[in-house]
Amino acid sequence: MTDEKGNFSTRKATFDADSTFGVIEASVADGDDVLVCDDLGDEWADYIGLNNSSSPPRITFYHAKHGPLSLGAGPFHISVSQAIKNLQRMSLPPESMEAKIRGWNNKYVSGSGVKTRIKRIVRGDADELMNEFAQVRLAPDAIRRVFIVTSSLSRGAVEEALKEVAAGQAPDPYFVQLYWLLMSFFSACTEMNAHGYVICQT
Repeated sequence: MTDEKGNFSTRKATFDADSTFGVIEASVADGDDVLVCDDLGDEWADYIGLNNSSSPPRITFYHAKHGPLSLGAGPFHISVSQAIKNLQRMSLPPESMEAKIRGWNNKYVSGSGVKTRIKRIVRGDADELMNEFAQVRLAPDAIRRVFIVTSSLSRGAVEEALKEVAAGQAPDPYFVQLYWLLMSFFSACTEMNAHGYVICQT
């Protein structure tokens, strides 16, 4: 990934394939029957995915961030804060869905005001969204997942840092902050009966 969303123009119909948004649409969320881009405005997540054909059904919130590799907490803090803040929205409150769906029926407008041709409804029938969200909301066994998708973190680097700590080396203070940030994310997800995931570099 080289950017979070890529470049924008009035003719643009898709997010760049090498952007974080492009990767979510193409591969990370490829198991979702319904996928909508909820970025900007009253944002619950960058993307919301549903799978009502799986058993049990699934609700997934995707939070995307791009940045240089780091073992510090700084680049990761915004994603974690956004994910934790919106955990309660995973109940998909019915009183909010009509306005949400109206917004998703519009084309994507970038943060700088560029009106693109990018559809916010990536997958799914616009006329069936209300039913799709009601179905998964009312399912007593629905699985709730929260994905942080970031290019700023390396799993291998985290594993190496943990090995060094296990071997008796004093951890870098910035890594300690990152570790506790990760733990707070996973703990908050558990408290809300959701499963937390981090998709990052190897």
